[in-house]
Amino acid sequence: MDHSHQNLLSLSSLIEYLDGRSRASIYRDISEGRLPAPIKLGGSSRWLKSEIDAKLAEAADRRGEAA
Repeated sequence: MDHSHQNLLSLSSLIEYLDGRSRASIYRDISEGRLPAPIKLGGSSRWLKSEIDAKLAEAADRRGEAA
């Protein structure tokens, strides 16, 4: 699977990608399984955009099940 640099999101990029969701909310979502855990690179955390997109798609699918 090709995971090019453009597919890795830093925390600040993830916050922007999720329309300004707070850092605390992102880490809460990770601990509750709503978002994937980051990949640790040295002292940095990065998220695969494809994994974020998959979790958002799962949430959208569950939204239809709750009705």
